[in-house]
Amino acid sequence: MLPPKALLFPSSFSNHYNMSFVSFLIILILLFPTLADADCNPDEKDSLLSFATNFPNLNWSSTEDCCSWAGISCDDKRYRVIRLSIPDRALRGVIPSSLQNLTSLSFLNLSCNFLSGPIPDGLFSSFNNLHTIDLSYNRLSGHLPHTWPPTLQVLNLSSNHFNGTIQTTNLHSFQSMITLNISNNSFTGTIPPSVCSNSPSLVNLDFSLNHFTGNIPQGFGACSNLVVLSLGSNRLTGQIPTDISCALSLQHLLLQRNYLMGKIDGSITNLTNLRSLVLSDNMLSGSIPRNIGKLSLLEKLELDDNLLNGTLPLSLVNCTKLQLLIFIGMKFAEL
Repeated sequence: MLPPKALLFPSSFSNHYNMSFVSFLIILILLFPTLADADCNPDEKDSLLSFATNFPNLNWSSTEDCCSWAGISCDDKRYRVIRLSIPDRALRGVIPSSLQNLTSLSFLNLSCNFLSGPIPDGLFSSFNNLHTIDLSYNRLSGHLPHTWPPTLQVLNLSSNHFNGTIQTTNLHSFQSMITLNISNNSFTGTIPPSVCSNSPSLVNLDFSLNHFTGNIPQGFGACSNLVVLSLGSNRLTGQIPTDISCALSLQHLLLQRNYLMGKIDGSITNLTNLRSLVLSDNMLSGSIPRNIGKLSLLEKLELDDNLLNGTLPLSLVNCTKLQLLIFIGMKFAEL
């Protein structure tokens, strides 16, 4: 049996087919531009252009895709703006309220500028994906807003001119908070006892360089993930709460330059992960805990300018990683 003959089409049919296919492809390209050529969400582009009218040095061009602008990152699938990062751009003036229209934003960094005035009311109320806000090193002022995104994990408001008290209501939105830094401002009043109950995943807490008064509240022992507790350079009084010794992940305990008094409780040596124990410039009295050597990972121990006395514990020889040891102003019975 002879093999079947190949099915041949006339050349005119083949050419017509090729031309039709090419035409079909051209129509597809015209009707459905590729993702590489797609522009960002037009509403968000308008919001960013409105934002930029306050800051001409951003040099964002309305003729370009906003996803290509400096400091802007977009979601590849939806072309929604997910990151706005423009630190150290000499931005001056207030934070424009048009920012709240970028509802898909997950990361915001406006640090190291000259922004001033309060954070606009409800600015962050429409965000459901925002996990990082960095407004540090500006000239922002006013009270801490009550409403924050429930997804917020990192909030850095340090080195501004914020004032007022920290209320429990300020902390209600901080269930996912990992890093909270409000240092170097002018906050007053007492530190809420509910910090850890509102933010059980807290790792870094910095309330230093403010005007907080009253006792350090009980409750920090409930922060099982807490690594840094910095409350230095305030006007805190009373004793160091013993429940801090339950925060077993703590590596840096910084309580310097306050008005703390009483003895350093021996339970502090339960914090065997401590690298820094800074209690200088207070009114602490009594002796250094005898078993201070349990803190074998200590690299910095600052106890100067207190009312401590007694003997220098021999167990200190176990702290072989010490790089800074300051006892200035202390009176020892024997060395």
